[in-house]
Amino acid sequence: MASRRRIRRQGSPRPVRLPHYRADGQPKTRFASEQDANRAAFSSRLDLGVDLAVYACDICGGWHLGNSPER
Repeated sequence: MASRRRIRRQGSPRPVRLPHYRADGQPKTRFASEQDANRAAFSSRLDLGVDLAVYACDICGGWHLGNSPER
């Protein structure tokens, strides 16, 4: 029986992380409106001291929170 070897090609793409999941692998929280997302971001800032950015999602049409861009 022939043995199977995994061949790693140079320049092969790394696994693609889907943009609709958080870094920990959990689905992102979807907010129905920008106003709802802004409220959640403000709450995170007050309660946890975490500064999150609000952005519109091209995949689901909702709104999500993400890391704030570097200033």
